[in-house]
Amino acid sequence: MNLKTSDTIFNSERVLYSTELHYHNFNHVVDTLNYAKDIIKKCDDKNIEYDKKIICHAILFHDVAYDVDSSKKGFKNKESYSAFLAAKVLSEQGEHIDHIEEVIKAILCTNIDAKSHSNNQKIVRAADLSGLVSPYPEFKKKTVDLYKERVFLLGKKISWTQYKTETFKIIEKFLELRIELDIEMFSYANYMFHNRVFQNLDKLTKDTIE
Repeated sequence: MNLKTSDTIFNSERVLYSTELHYHNFNHVVDTLNYAKDIIKKCDDKNIEYDKKIICHAILFHDVAYDVDSSKKGFKNKESYSAFLAAKVLSEQGEHIDHIEEVIKAILCTNIDAKSHSNNQKIVRAADLSGLVSPYPEFKKKTVDLYKERVFLLGKKISWTQYKTETFKIIEKFLELRIELDIEMFSYANYMFHNRVFQNLDKLTKDTIE
């Protein structure tokens, strides 16, 4: 499985990611693409169908312009603004409207309150959240990066303890909506994802930022 797109589309979305952000930068996109590749390999083993081009484009654009206040642009949330920018670029590059609409749906499903219906949407949401179940040192680094980014975007200092409290609530909200894919980590019968996340959160509760 090779998640690729044209150089023009790749370059068009890459410049929309801020280099000043600690987490929601292009490195996050690369990580998410790699998580998607692992998930897709497991889907292949189970003969689960998906569209690699939709998944690739959705992941490439899912957090573009994260540093922009989307509400001031007239959008409900950051995902809606990302979907709008994705549609604009993909349309300019001649992608079919049906493809663009599916990419939009997959991007919108990364919102905290969104349900993922199609396999493409489930894979994109699962890939975006897979950092939550990474080995604890990696999980902690990502969390610290998110903390630094939060301080940067707010323009003021907040305590590490306060940030952890807020983060736990956000993660618990994400976990309310299960991603039901018939692969080991996400299968309904053996939902390992929640357990792995809570293991990391339990360690983080006792940890300092150093």
